[in-house]
Amino acid sequence: MASCREALGWIGFVRTCDTPERLPGATGYRWSMMDMHTDDPSQLAVSGLVRTPDRYNLETLARLGDNREGADSVVPVRRVIDAAGPAESATHVTALSADGSYSASIPLGEAVSKGEIHINETAGDPLPIRLLVPGGMTLCWNVKGLGRLRVTEGPEPDSLPEVLTH
Repeated sequence: MASCREALGWIGFVRTCDTPERLPGATGYRWSMMDMHTDDPSQLAVSGLVRTPDRYNLETLARLGDNREGADSVVPVRRVIDAAGPAESATHVTALSADGSYSASIPLGEAVSKGEIHINETAGDPLPIRLLVPGGMTLCWNVKGLGRLRVTEGPEPDSLPEVLTH
C-alpha cells in the first residue's frame, strides 16, 4: 500500500494526505508516472500519465456514480479519468485487478466513452469493484476486482489471450 506522502515526479508537488504542496525550488510541470498501488479490493487507484493521481474507496466511488435502484452504483470511467487530468500524449488505460493477477490495456477513447465502473456495496462481496466495457472489442476488457487504472502512452502488456475468443 502506498504511503500517505507520495512524490509526483517532476511536477514539483507532493501529495500529503490529499493536499498538494509545492516543493522548494521546483520549476516546470511534468506528468506523474507514479504507479499508485492498492491490494485492497475495496479501493481504486488512478495513476500513470495524469496530473493528479488519486485513490477512491467504495463510498467515494458510489457518490460519483449513478445509483440505480436495486442495482450496483455505476461510475462512468470518464469521471475518474477526467478528474485525474490525463496527459495529451495518453492513449491507453490499463485496468488491473487489485491482486495483480489480471490486466487489460484498453484504448483510452474506448475506455472513457464506453467504460463503466460498477460498485457492489453488498456486505461481504470479495470483489466489489468491477470494470465493464459494454460494446468493447472484447469481453476480456471487463475486469473483476478492479484495483487500478493506469493511464499510459501506448498499450502495456496485459493478460489478454493472443487470440480473442469473445
